[in-house]
Amino acid sequence: MKKLIAIPLLLLIAITKGQVMDSTKYFVTEARINSVNYSEEYYNSGQYLTFYEDEDGNTCFLNSMGSKEQYSFGRISGFKIEKVEIDHCPAHDISFRWFYQNSYDTDSGYAMVQLKRIYRENGVEFSIKILSKKLDIIEFSGFTSENLLKLKEEEENNFKKSGYLNTTFL
Repeated sequence: MKKLIAIPLLLLIAITKGQVMDSTKYFVTEARINSVNYSEEYYNSGQYLTFYEDEDGNTCFLNSMGSKEQYSFGRISGFKIEKVEIDHCPAHDISFRWFYQNSYDTDSGYAMVQLKRIYRENGVEFSIKILSKKLDIIEFSGFTSENLLKLKEEEENNFKKSGYLNTTFL
């Protein structure tokens, strides 16, 4: 009987984990390290985070400073996910251990990560807190790439329906 209950539960966890751990990009609009604001620098450099699968099939996490071609990457373990409500919106509270290394220096180690995904009416907002082995607290927040393409397509379709695209400017 326990096996019959465990299989659907594992399937549900796998499906939910898959929805969170796809190629969604988490675009950073605000950044703080040990309470110091680095938002402008991180935003201007195209900072984003994402999950990916390595060649061995391990789930990994990437923290990329896009335009600077600097990044931290590595596998994760101990993935836990909980459905919660934040600001009257459905959300996920996700935690995991991240075994990282940096592309820009020799630093490597592990960090504890807590990611909150809030499902707003117009898209998905996130906040993430990373506690490094050096006890630095890194906090990012912003939005994900989910639903943005859909919203952009809707805007373009509405624009096309308005007839403005048929106007020629000289």
